[in-house]
Amino acid sequence: MNFTLKQLRYFDAALRNGSIARAAVEMNISQSSITAAIDMIEQCVGAELFRRVPAKGIVATQVGKRVGDRVSAFLDTARVFESDLMSLTGDPTGTLRLGCYAPTAPYVLPPILSRLAQRYPGIRIELAEGDMNTMADLLHSGGVDLALTYQKDPVKGLPFDQLFEAHPWALLPNSSPLANKPSVSLRDLAELPMILLDLPLTEEYFCSLFEELGLEPNVVHSTKSSSVLRGLVASEFGYSILNICGPNDRDGRNGYRALPISDSFFSPALGLAYVEGLKGSAIVSAVRNITRELQAERAFDHLIMQPELRKTA
Repeated sequence: MNFTLKQLRYFDAALRNGSIARAAVEMNISQSSITAAIDMIEQCVGAELFRRVPAKGIVATQVGKRVGDRVSAFLDTARVFESDLMSLTGDPTGTLRLGCYAPTAPYVLPPILSRLAQRYPGIRIELAEGDMNTMADLLHSGGVDLALTYQKDPVKGLPFDQLFEAHPWALLPNSSPLANKPSVSLRDLAELPMILLDLPLTEEYFCSLFEELGLEPNVVHSTKSSSVLRGLVASEFGYSILNICGPNDRDGRNGYRALPISDSFFSPALGLAYVEGLKGSAIVSAVRNITRELQAERAFDHLIMQPELRKTA
């Protein structure tokens, strides 16, 4: 085996980018270095790993895809190994790839990132946001080391550190007669125009809340952005439901109010998911310790609906 770790990284960049030119830009090297790395690995494997397609770049062959999966997994292991070695004589250092379910990111990421920066300045953080399926795919493929997400089917079976249970809130425009009530029920909402957060698993979950009570929501708009959703509610296009709402969502200053939903139903757990093989990693352990500290300090309590708020509407 004559190829180097650096050449494996060049190969991985070419595979991910589907282009020798883009891989060279990403790695800040010449295109000839990328080509030489591919040639070397093809010689070692004894098979063509890419097909060159004029005007389209490169496309991995079936063998190339299998080699790419193994190279990617090996590079993940090498990155963690390198980070752990550098951490032996001091604080954890290296790159942390952290995923986060996008609608929750503005609420749960800041305290975690702030504590990490203060405690471990040697850790460089790469963030990835997306829906729950994306978070699960990134975890299973090694695209992220940990993910802040809900404990739903895609990540079940993976180690999971729960931060809190997220009981859903109803967002109502300030002009709604219901906005001044202490809480609302799904029966209060069912016939009103609804703006639905249209993300995989999220949409199904919100609709299932109504189905459990024999109700059907009156969905008039849907969006994949929680920011757009809040704007539509504030502009009086309808109400919506979200699991994470901060104090600014509840005081009416943004044109809407978040109210507790009084019905009793399943509240999903939000927390840190990761793969078993990274459990002993110095960086992963550092993040897990920090989230446990923040939980003990009740740093997320302002996002949690306390039981006394769930009064009968």
